[in-house]
Amino acid sequence: MTVADLLPSRYYAFAGAIAVTVLASMAALFDSRWLLLAGAAGILSLLGIRDYVQTHHAILRNYPLLAYFRFFFEAIRPEIRQYLLEGDNEAVPFSRAQRSLVYQRAKNVESRQPFGTGENLYLAGYEWSA
Repeated sequence: MTVADLLPSRYYAFAGAIAVTVLASMAALFDSRWLLLAGAAGILSLLGIRDYVQTHHAILRNYPLLAYFRFFFEAIRPEIRQYLLEGDNEAVPFSRAQRSLVYQRAKNVESRQPFGTGENLYLAGYEWSA
């Protein structure tokens, strides 16, 4: 039986943070310079434990610590799309706006969108045509 059989790969970062905390704490007994690493890994371990026992976000519970990478890339997604990929209104197979609406409704969050355009009509040079 190997470690991979006992521990799914989604918990490797969490287990690694705990292992580094323990090892750095033991090393800090001999040299105090290890305390910084032990403290940082300890904070990550506590964050992973909090993620694992919380019940609000399934992604945090299933992927403790790693879910924050997803949240980070989700936060910078508009910039990545703007500079590297396509726009938000291109539907392949669904646009980002449609997917966002489905996510909001699934989480029982206010899903009503304002009626009108998503374009900024007050930009200089914007012309309206009937």
